[in-house]
Amino acid sequence: MAVKLTIENAAALTSAIDALEQVASESVLRQATVAGARVILAEAKLRAPVGDATYEHKGGTYAPGTLRDSLLIAYDKEQSVAGLRATYLVTWSKDAFYGRFLEFGTSKMAAQPFLRPAYDATKQAAAAAFSTVIDQKVKELTHV
Repeated sequence: MAVKLTIENAAALTSAIDALEQVASESVLRQATVAGARVILAEAKLRAPVGDATYEHKGGTYAPGTLRDSLLIAYDKEQSVAGLRATYLVTWSKDAFYGRFLEFGTSKMAAQPFLRPAYDATKQAAAAAFSTVIDQKVKELTHV
């Protein structure tokens, strides 16, 4: 059975296709991914353990809240593929190297996880933030 397809406004169709290509661009996908990561980061900052005393380690002085204040979003170049996938991590800076000890524990200290619970608690909200950015870009670029 043959189906006949007629395009009455080829310019509008081409414009819509071009706009959707822009929505799927690496730049837009990065913006959406970072929006999701920001949701997780905010929750991780709320859950990060905060000590009650300043301490010194190898010449550095660390005030209470250093871990919380050192949480950040970092681009993961190794896991990313240019034009296909951008991977971002919610992690801590080198000033808060001890975050791994708190998150995973040590042979002498029980774990006090905060990153994984933050992710588990916000993964749906992070996905919604991602979708919101994509939806906004679709509306902007297709003038809907």
